[in-house]
Amino acid sequence: MRDVLRVPGMRLLVAGETTSTFGDWLLLLVLGIWVKTLTGSNSLAGAVALTFAAPSLASPLFGWIVDRFRRRPFLIAANLLSGAALLPLVAVRDRHDVWIIFVCGTLYGISMNVTSGAFSGLIKILVPDELIGAANGVFSGIRQSMRLIGPLIGAGLFAAVGGPTVVLIDIASFCVAAGALALIRVPQARVERSEPHWLHEVSAGVRHVWRTDALRRTIAAVAVGMLALGAVDTMIYAFIDEGLHRPPTFLGVLVTVQGVGAIFGALNAARAMRRLGEVAVVAFGMAAFGAAIAALVHPSLWLTFIALPVSGVANGVAFVAFSTLLQRRTPGPLMGRVSAATDMVIGGAQTLSMVVAVALIAIIDYRYMFAVIAAILLLVGGWLWTTRRASAPARAAAGDAVATGEVVPAGEGIAAGGEITAPAATAEPAR
Repeated sequence: MRDVLRVPGMRLLVAGETTSTFGDWLLLLVLGIWVKTLTGSNSLAGAVALTFAAPSLASPLFGWIVDRFRRRPFLIAANLLSGAALLPLVAVRDRHDVWIIFVCGTLYGISMNVTSGAFSGLIKILVPDELIGAANGVFSGIRQSMRLIGPLIGAGLFAAVGGPTVVLIDIASFCVAAGALALIRVPQARVERSEPHWLHEVSAGVRHVWRTDALRRTIAAVAVGMLALGAVDTMIYAFIDEGLHRPPTFLGVLVTVQGVGAIFGALNAARAMRRLGEVAVVAFGMAAFGAAIAALVHPSLWLTFIALPVSGVANGVAFVAFSTLLQRRTPGPLMGRVSAATDMVIGGAQTLSMVVAVALIAIIDYRYMFAVIAAILLLVGGWLWTTRRASAPARAAAGDAVATGEVVPAGEGIAAGGEITAPAATAEPAR
């Protein structure tokens, strides 16, 4: 971590990221709690997470836009616009204003999509390649730390002073992030905009993923996992209400408990990757998450407080390993589009899962759905584990590095941040 912080500009970036992520985690879960409080509906509360994930379906377009601008100015503008987009939430007063929460949630989802790729590209410029695992661990650790305290504080503030105050704090955090970015000096030349057909440029990320074996296998596995796991964001309110018999604000406690494990996982992910490799760590994380979900089939409070830290460790190590794999196998100029292509596939699977869960939660017991989700995650994690050696990086010649996407050229740097946007429950906001 010390080596990462010695990189010029990183202390400012860490400070801005810490503040902005705290604001994110204050508000993200509060929006669902807000809807549950105003309407009493588990389905509508769960559907809030769907608004964050749905924009990922347009991710290739967002990635194309991101790659046409220099990273730092783009992120400054995106942060300021994102803060402005939240202002209508201050006007929410009763159940008739719930539509405002859904609109602003969708705009928040768009913000997370466009900023994740740009943030990855910025880190790729700032940080040397040999620090990739450590840098990913630092930023993931920051986000998981804020996830540890943010939801609990957000839920407490919501109960004490209401949603508008939480909204204003998050808006302020966007402004702090923009200010920190404005103070960083980034040695990046003006982006050269090529003129081939726009569809060719938009699809460049998809083509890179398809021809890079490790990315293709891992993204496919994670997408299948998210096709199951995405439903948890919708069903969690039923689990809290019908299983644990707690109020919706108890979600803040559960996310905080999960965050303890996630911090441990994020900070130890680099060590795990050195021993096992990125693909194997992703596989382990998926299987461990499946085991944790299986424990929740029985709605016991003490089992919940065991299972959630385990799921946090799984999420922490898997996210860092996935980010590292993505960034090490992707050339810098393609980072936005590859990140967007990943978001489209994984986010699309998550969105479909949420839509199905919103429809099924009223007629199927959440325990049966948890059992199915756990089985899928265990199976997919096991399959990916068996392919880990086949996905090992090839020894590419220097001249072939960009063409194959298998090795990032020396001096290209790394990228961190950009949560699988997933998104929603597993996704981590990045600005």
